[in-house]
Amino acid sequence: MLLHSALPPARHRHRHDAALAVWQSLARALHELAAAPEAETGPPAARAAALYDLSSALLLHAGPAFGEPVPGALRAALASHPAAPALDPLLRAVKDHARVRVAVLRPTVPGLGRVRVRPEADLPAEPRPVPPARLARLLRRCADDLGARGPAPLPPGCPDRFARLGRDAFARLAAAVAPYDEEPPAPEGTPT
Repeated sequence: MLLHSALPPARHRHRHDAALAVWQSLARALHELAAAPEAETGPPAARAAALYDLSSALLLHAGPAFGEPVPGALRAALASHPAAPALDPLLRAVKDHARVRVAVLRPTVPGLGRVRVRPEADLPAEPRPVPPARLARLLRRCADDLGARGPAPLPPGCPDRFARLGRDAFARLAAAVAPYDEEPPAPEGTPT
């Protein structure tokens, strides 16, 4: 549960909501990947990679909203298909996301030293996925923010492919998720 003081100001709440919606979609994509037969790993792996890239862009745009909420889902997906070539783009996206996260969290807090982030448990599987239309609206609003502010300088250590992340580049990342606008089914045992 977030304390009221931990919530972003109302004018930036859509950034937090977008980050959470992306992570919920990512958790679902990773669960689908873990359950997929070897021959069908391509689409869920591509969706998960696109969602990781989108999460990296949101992290650069809005800062951290919470810790990494899908470590178990990622481990399960990777363990289910240890040698699947379709996972290569996902592995790149995961590594790049880790570099972005370290770069964003690297700044020190005056008087306290480095910021420490404790690992978090996985997000629970949501009984009702975030509707694709709501996710699209949230991401459009984030893209509009970037258009108004312009791209921020990239923190040291971030992958160059996120350099000059402005409105158009963010919109392209968001559009990469659009072909997967039908949410995968919830993992077995999840109430509907």
